[in-house]
Parts: sequence; structure tokens; C-alpha cells
Amino acid sequence: EALKERHWRLLMRRLRVAWVLSELTLGQLWDINLQRNETVVRDVVTVAQGEMALEEFIKQVREAWMLYELDLINYQNKCKVIRGLEDLFTKVKEHINSVSAMKLSPYFKVFEEDALAWDDKLNRINNLFEVWQDVQRRWVYLDGIFSGSADIKHLLPLETSRFGSLSTEFLGLMKKVGKAPLVLDVLNIPGVQRSLERLQELLHKIQKALGEYLERERASFPRFYFVGDEDLPE
Repeated sequence: EALKERHWRLLMRRLRVAWVLSELTLGQLWDINLQRNETVVRDVVTVAQGEMALEEFIKQVREAWMLYELDLINYQNKCKVIRGLEDLFTKVKEHINSVSAMKLSPYFKVFEEDALAWDDKLNRINNLFEVWQDVQRRWVYLDGIFSGSADIKHLLPLETSRFGSLSTEFLGLMKKVGKAPLVLDVLNIPGVQRSLERLQELLHKIQKALGEYLERERASFPRFYFVGDEDLPE
């Protein structure tokens, strides 16, 4: 099962024979004196078995990620958000480490192109969803504040306006994910990494401005130190 056509051709070169593989008979194998050529045959079989193990691993990685679908839950009837990315991070880091170890194998060369393509995909998946997790967490936190307080629009009009624009962008992105929740489909959304990094940076600035405002309020009214950020604007 491990012997592919390339291994048979390697064996033929080593044995200096010219078999027609589709017509190979048991008699032809006996004719080469297997006992005398045992080392040659064993070496080729060892290579075939080593390559088969790597081939099977790449197949497992491909099947795992071709079918990996994000777990989405409804958030306050506004959009669906991603739930439980821990499993994704565990799996992707395990596969990244395994592909790195695979590069040390003497049988790696045959699968180098496939392996490097998956190495790139896996690292992109890891980087994308690390940013996504942070963006989603910040957006949910800020949405709770800006949507939960009527006063916040008057207290922080600039940040409210900016958050509204970013929220529209984030909701549009989550709508695309809802329609096509397979990880590889999400990875292939045009410019998705840049969009998320931009959202991350701007949401961080809004959160920082909000935090500074809340600290000023607490400094003016010390009793507010016992009030959470979400409740303070009220």
C-alpha cells in the first residue's frame, strides 16, 4: 500500500530492470533474486513507509480544516458572534508544531510544496483569529456601554460617532461570516486581516478614551470608584 509509482521506479533504477508496472508478475520479482537484493528492496520500502506517514498527516490536516466550521451564537439580535475559539487555537497550534517537526523528516522533500502551503494557511488562521478574538471582545464591551446609555452620546459624542462607524463595519464582517462560517472561507475574505487589525486599533483608542473619561469622573466623584464602567455613564 505504501509503494507508489515513484517508489517502483526508484526500485527499478536501483535493480537496473525495466518492468512495465501494469504487467508486473510475481515471476519477474523472483527473477531479481530478492534475497540478494534484500537491502535495496528494504531501503525503498522504508522510504515509502516514511513518506506514507507524512502523506497521511497532510491528508488529516487538509480534511480537518476543509470542514472546520466556526461556532456562532446570536448576540442581542444584532449579529452572530464567534463562540469558543479555544478548540480552534488548540488544533491550529498543534498542526503548526507538527508541520514544523515534519520539516526535519528525511522524507519531507516530496511533500514540501503541500506542507509549506499548509504551514502558511495555519499561521494565517492563528494570526487572524487571535486578532478577531480581541476585536470581538472589545466590540461587545463597548457596545454594552454605547448602546446601554442614552447619556453617553452627549458625554462622548466623538467616541460615540466613531464607535457607530466601526460597529457598522464589524457587523458587516460578521454577516459575511454568518453566511459562510467555514474557517477557510473566512480566511479568504478579501482584506480580512487588515480590516480586523484596523478595527482592533480604533476600538482600542475608543476604549482608552472611554477609560480616561471614566477615571476623570471617578476622580471628581470618589463614590464612583464602586461603580462598574458599564454603569458609570448612567
